[in-house]
Amino acid sequence: MDGHFDGQNPAKPHFVVVPLMAQGHMIPMADLALLLAGRGARVSLITTPVNAVRLRAAADLAAASGLTLRLVELPLPCAAAGLPDGCENVDLVPKQDLFLPFFRSLNLLADPLKSYLRAQPPASTCIISDQCMPWTMEVAGELGIRRLVFHGPSCFFLLCTLNLTKHNLYDKVADDLESFFVPELPQSIEVSKMTAQRFCDWPGMNDVFRHMQEAEESADGVVLNTFYELEQWCVDEFRRKVGKEVWPVGPVSLFHKDAGGKAVRGNGISGVDGGAGVLKWLEGREKESVLFVSFGSLARTRIKQLVEIGRGLEAAGTCFVWAVKEAEQSEEVDTWLSEFEERSGGRGLIIKGWVPQVLILAAPAVGGFMTHCGWNSTLEAVTAGVPMVTWPHFADQFLNSKLVVEVLGIGVGVGVKLPSFYQATEEAAVVGRDEVERAVVSVMGGGEEGEEMRRRAKELGKKARMAMEKGGSSYENLTQLIDDAMALPLAQ
Repeated sequence: MDGHFDGQNPAKPHFVVVPLMAQGHMIPMADLALLLAGRGARVSLITTPVNAVRLRAAADLAAASGLTLRLVELPLPCAAAGLPDGCENVDLVPKQDLFLPFFRSLNLLADPLKSYLRAQPPASTCIISDQCMPWTMEVAGELGIRRLVFHGPSCFFLLCTLNLTKHNLYDKVADDLESFFVPELPQSIEVSKMTAQRFCDWPGMNDVFRHMQEAEESADGVVLNTFYELEQWCVDEFRRKVGKEVWPVGPVSLFHKDAGGKAVRGNGISGVDGGAGVLKWLEGREKESVLFVSFGSLARTRIKQLVEIGRGLEAAGTCFVWAVKEAEQSEEVDTWLSEFEERSGGRGLIIKGWVPQVLILAAPAVGGFMTHCGWNSTLEAVTAGVPMVTWPHFADQFLNSKLVVEVLGIGVGVGVKLPSFYQATEEAAVVGRDEVERAVVSVMGGGEEGEEMRRRAKELGKKARMAMEKGGSSYENLTQLIDDAMALPLAQ
């Protein structure tokens, strides 16, 4: 475990940032930690040894910039929790029946965190913890520290699930696949229980889910990775309903101003020259002519679906960069991808492994993004002013897709109706090439509708960047968050 801050200044506020150990959760909270440090705060970014490797680049960036950010490694006794050694991240959980032991194991971080915080005079100003780390409620209460909850998804998702919970629809609707409308919204949004799932509200996870709800209700406030201009009515209504302060401070990815900073977000990459090759390839393409295809770090695409995506891209005739995860690769997949890439005749590029997503989206040649609609990826596309082909897989992604397509009008869905894990038959889970082609052509093929979508996306991109500049809504919200956190009465 790391010790005291070097040269710590007791007058500085000290924020303790505690992300869930999952790639899509760690990345935005590391960015939030950097933003707080950039405002002069001392920041402890809490993690475990395995995950420290993934977060080291953020700590190194802080050190190089003269920011007071400490990466704190707490031991996670996996064996004591019934987990394989080193199973310290959601993407390392080897099978579904170990998810409950994994989430319960997170409580074992409480005592090491208390020990660390007791060794940090003066008392820490505030804990900001992921909603999936409810055990921080007990830590904050015992040590008398203020606590805020950080939400990674869209405010739209949070408001929809809050309304569904208020009207008891998760219990009233018996069939998981039955369609119904989200109440108390200004427009009609149709969902099912499977496409409006709350985090950790899964069979066998009842105690974890209840703990999260209790921790949310007792928090001093809520921090969101969004910006007010994107979800204005959602933020206003969510703040009113939770009855506490809500600070939208994003897109937090915009902490990174240069290419080097953008490239360190995540694992680093394998593939084409560490990312330089794909960017060079994009330089030779016409403006807004390339579709970027990437489905995040967790979703797995089977060979049958990969083939349909490839055939749809072929039929659409669009240039593309396609990121295929290492976990999706096999001899069969590699053979098919090689044949497909050769058939594309230089029109497309397939990258195997991690990709510098923010840099790719910012490339002038990229005119569309086929995405799983994880909120990090969605916000990165919004920031880049790039319209989307939405392909949600699970969790908040379906409601994020609804926001993109039906509310903001900056995307087209491929027509997914079921989460990727709900597969009554393999055929039912596959999106056909015709649907892929239709959605790609709608976004990339020009025409009045496509151009209007692109115009709206670019306008939102400008607003996102303005929100993070001095005087912008997110910049001022972060200022207020810091001031309010220092002024809040200490937890009892």
